[in-house]
Amino acid sequence: MTLEALLTFVGILVGAFAIARPVQRQSLFLFVPPWLLPVAVGSSVVLLICRDAPLGVTPPYGWPLPLVKYCLTFGAFLIPVGAAVWGWISWRGARLTRKRIARVEQIFQTALREGEFDEVERILRRNRSALEQLPPSAATILFRPAMVAAMVQSHSMVHLELLADLRLLKSLENRFSAVEVVVRELLRCDSSPLLSAVVARWGGVEHLAYSESERELVEMTFENPDWYVAANAHYPLIITAMEGLRSGKLDHLYNGVGRDYEASQGISGRAGCPIYLAVKTEVLAIQSALAARAEGDFYISDLWQIFGAVLERSDFDESVWRSPLSNFEFPTPYAYLLYEIASDLRALSAMALRRATEDGDRWVVEAPDRLAQDLAKRWSLCVWFIADSTAQVSPEFRNAIIREYLLFVLALKGEPSEIYAGPTKVGANRLVPWLDLFLAELRKRLAGDPHREEAIRGAFGSLDRGKMFVFEGYDWLENALFGDVN
Repeated sequence: MTLEALLTFVGILVGAFAIARPVQRQSLFLFVPPWLLPVAVGSSVVLLICRDAPLGVTPPYGWPLPLVKYCLTFGAFLIPVGAAVWGWISWRGARLTRKRIARVEQIFQTALREGEFDEVERILRRNRSALEQLPPSAATILFRPAMVAAMVQSHSMVHLELLADLRLLKSLENRFSAVEVVVRELLRCDSSPLLSAVVARWGGVEHLAYSESERELVEMTFENPDWYVAANAHYPLIITAMEGLRSGKLDHLYNGVGRDYEASQGISGRAGCPIYLAVKTEVLAIQSALAARAEGDFYISDLWQIFGAVLERSDFDESVWRSPLSNFEFPTPYAYLLYEIASDLRALSAMALRRATEDGDRWVVEAPDRLAQDLAKRWSLCVWFIADSTAQVSPEFRNAIIREYLLFVLALKGEPSEIYAGPTKVGANRLVPWLDLFLAELRKRLAGDPHREEAIRGAFGSLDRGKMFVFEGYDWLENALFGDVN
């Protein structure tokens, strides 16, 4: 090692630093000790001076002069190389100490300005346990929409992974804003754990894989009742759906033929629909709450509000609804959304009933809890909404939606096994509290509204009395609803 070689080595390091991108330079400043290179170079210079300067000092302890020169040369080489290795290890480790975490905001700002986020993701993944001490200003930058959008579009779910940690979530100064930014972007992205979870359950993209990592992430977040409530995750779901509806931009497309929207092969139109994804994500969350026997408000009212907003935008154009190109069950995308929400409320109600009877004892049935009561109320409100919709949907479609609620009530009265698949030993006489709940909610909707009563009478008259439980309960339900059977 000579002085010229040392200077060359230093020049190479400085040159490498100079050509680094701004984000990398900020990262090096943060993780590599600033004194490391000056101390290493200074130490090497001192060793070279001791080796080459004509000081006339004899080696101590009788050491041979060639050995001393060799050790000084080797030391002068080893120190800067060791410092470079130490700096590289420090940078690769990217450990955020209490002092460093106060300065990490500079990296976030630079990454946002430059549009380069690889370094941000690397730092976040290596320091999850330390991010609870993240300064509020740094957390604000970290969850800026531009940064979240860029990383989600590059298939990085690090922001959702961070929010999945309840301790970190609760440590954020404005956690609801952070959750809203991330959820909105997940609904818009063409590839996300939400899309994979929904497709795995209800289809929409053929051959889309639902990876184990995505499954675990969804289970930690939207399928975790504690996280769902703490994050207030329902709000960005419903508000994104409502914004898409009230803008009116979808009206022309979603009031047209819906074959592409409801397709089961290839990539369907609903796979890229934030409204559909928001609805199904809320259904996943409510299903998880039912399975976990969670208590509290899980905002089943969101499904009713979206149902009403979709119905308001729907337009009954007979040329579309009667077209041979349309599916007669749900001719348009708006009709498909209405059909799915009503079906989801029916399925969730069945799940709530099954949970109340799952111990198999025909004499033990749990009374309807908060979730069951919310389901009955919101489902009956959907029936109430669609009963006054002559300009929005066809009479046949309206009757089909109403009939499902009536059939549910009749099944509670006479044939519980019609409500959910699988054997049940529970007698219908033990389901009186459930029957009273769903019947009472519908009667509340009909009170003082002759126009809607007429629509429900029409749907009631279209019931298939070929089924025994319908035949046996027909007169009873007619009297219970309309009070005109002697």
